[in-house]
Amino acid sequence: MNYPSPEPTPPPYGQPPYPQVPAPPPAAPQSGPPADPYAPYGAAPQYGTGQQYGAGPQYAASQPYSAPPQQTPPGGYGVPYQQLPPPKSGTNGFAIASLIFGVMGGVLLGFIFGFVALSQIKKRNQGGKGMAVAGLVLSTLWSLVICGVIGVAIIAANDDSTTGTSGTGDDTSVYSLRIGDCLNDLSTEEEIEELPVVPCSEPHDGEVYAEFKLTETTFPGVDAIEKKADPRCADLLKSYAPDAVDDPDVDTYFLYPTAESWARGDRAITCIANFEPARTGKLKG
Repeated sequence: MNYPSPEPTPPPYGQPPYPQVPAPPPAAPQSGPPADPYAPYGAAPQYGTGQQYGAGPQYAASQPYSAPPQQTPPGGYGVPYQQLPPPKSGTNGFAIASLIFGVMGGVLLGFIFGFVALSQIKKRNQGGKGMAVAGLVLSTLWSLVICGVIGVAIIAANDDSTTGTSGTGDDTSVYSLRIGDCLNDLSTEEEIEELPVVPCSEPHDGEVYAEFKLTETTFPGVDAIEKKADPRCADLLKSYAPDAVDDPDVDTYFLYPTAESWARGDRAITCIANFEPARTGKLKG
């Protein structure tokens, strides 16, 4: 009984097929007892060990299909290179100037130099930004202070402009009297700190008409001041109200510095026309 030869095992992927060995011829029938069905098949023709077929590439039977090399996955990302900023190229001169003028109260120059410094520092990579900012802040503070002083001065000037025409009789410092103020309660006391200023339309005892300053370097004494102030105030009354010189109800009165006020810088002589009896209206029409 003939069995088909087993199918050859296909070669591995990528290898050329081996040359097929021809099957042996069938055995001749034999006479005699039937062949043992369990007897082994006839041996195939033997081939010499190491016999090789025609030239061709030799392949190792055990050589597996080569797998592509495994790539090791990269590790974590590396830290990127950080370039350091270039060093500062000195301190900006305008920043220094802005700080100086800010401290001294040079508001306009403090602002100008401060803004110029901030512009140049950024472009030139210079130091001094803190000084420029400080100069601008100080200049701003000085501006607020100056504006406040001007506002107070304007308010005070407006209040003083009404003195002598619409006063309420409140006591006013003798150092704040102005020409044209109408006064009450003139006395002969040696020291006067305040006097009531009233509207000139109301009855009043006196009217301020002149003021001048003494030129001595040291306190000359009360007698020397009186000798100088009395004739000077009389002459100034002629200039202020000529008709008042011959008026028997008008007399001259003046305020002068004491030794204590002289030490504080007081040098003013205030000339006042004294009325007896009190009158209404201004001395100078």
